Amino acid sequence: MNQPVKPADFARVVRIMHGAMVAGLALVGATFFLLLRVRQSPALGSTPSLGVALAGLGVGLLAVTVTVLRRRVPERPLDQSPDAYWATVERRGAAIVLWAVVEGAGLLASIGYVLTGAVAPAVVAVLAIALLIVFRPSGLEGEG
Repeated sequence: MNQPVKPADFARVVRIMHGAMVAGLALVGATFFLLLRVRQSPALGSTPSLGVALAGLGVGLLAVTVTVLRRRVPERPLDQSPDAYWATVERRGAAIVLWAVVEGAGLLASIGYVLTGAVAPAVVAVLAIALLIVFRPSGLEGEG
């Protein structure tokens, strides 16, 4: 009746969560692109400087991610399994913060794109998706 508790498969959970973040950001970008370019809908706002400001804010967040937050996630030692690596709250928490900031930058840029239809925020949104893919769990572990 009392079954032993199976430990969580932390590496799998982290990969699923990361994949959901990448897919969500890509779906937001694709939806906004389809809304503005394919359906030929007008941009929701009229101030181009708003798009540039949101793109700049997104670039700033991505810069903070690359320069500050990435260093807080240490590489996995060769003798440690991925599950043991992701089992520590410090590593998992640092990775989640890193991904959340990248996703936030992408969402800000996407909002700038849908509001203005400008190219700069669209480029920053694509850059955020690419950076989220680069900072995948195996990449943070040090496996490339």
